[in-house]
Amino acid sequence: MSAEHKKLAVVLASHGDRGGASPNAALHRQAEAVHVLTGLTVLTGMLKGDATIEQAITDAAATGAARVAVYPLFMADGYFVQKVRERVNAAGVTPEPLMLTPLGLDPGLPDILVQEALAAASAAGLDAATSRLLIVGHGSKLGPASAAATRKAAARAALIRRFASVTTAFLEEEPFVEDALRASIVPTIVAGFFFGDGMHAGEDVPDAIAETGASAVYTGAIGNSPAVAPLIAAALTAEVSRRDGSGHA
Repeated sequence: MSAEHKKLAVVLASHGDRGGASPNAALHRQAEAVHVLTGLTVLTGMLKGDATIEQAITDAAATGAARVAVYPLFMADGYFVQKVRERVNAAGVTPEPLMLTPLGLDPGLPDILVQEALAAASAAGLDAATSRLLIVGHGSKLGPASAAATRKAAARAALIRRFASVTTAFLEEEPFVEDALRASIVPTIVAGFFFGDGMHAGEDVPDAIAETGASAVYTGAIGNSPAVAPLIAAALTAEVSRRDGSGHA
């Protein structure tokens, strides 16, 4: 581990789960896993919940780290990531914390989505080659970023060619998940393009499947996957390597 690596502290920034069986469980589990993988100090901060983004940034800086890196556990670089940036700035830490690319835009995430969906299909006795993969995102009335990130992930997943088709649906914009579930009788693997098992991933999507009576198996939120922590660790390691190469302090 480089000296620069030792000087970096990390804040995993999330929205904060509302509802669900185990609020913020994915956040704390992934933080511990990233710490184990990297040896870095890893803290968590939430827009809604404790610790707050500001407190996490302040605590990270107080470790003596030369720089704080913020990894947004969001699926798009949209409204909520902008709120994270504002809250990071409000913490008043110097030097200015590094903002990394949100989880949902990592080019490695669609591979994880597909692997989780294949595992769910196998467990349910379904043939992926004759099944539909339906990737469900949040969607938003506040801007196009959420839907665009979901569709981008779906396009990458489709290129892997393991399912008969790959489509998208949303909770807050068309096509709505209920309509997408009713639109086909083909066995469907529903993949949650969410970080945590809060109200949306843990309640809304399962409720939609039950309400429609669809022939569907749900993978849960992608943020629960054990493969996510190595993805985050790789992004942090790449940032450390970049900074080592640039000679930045």
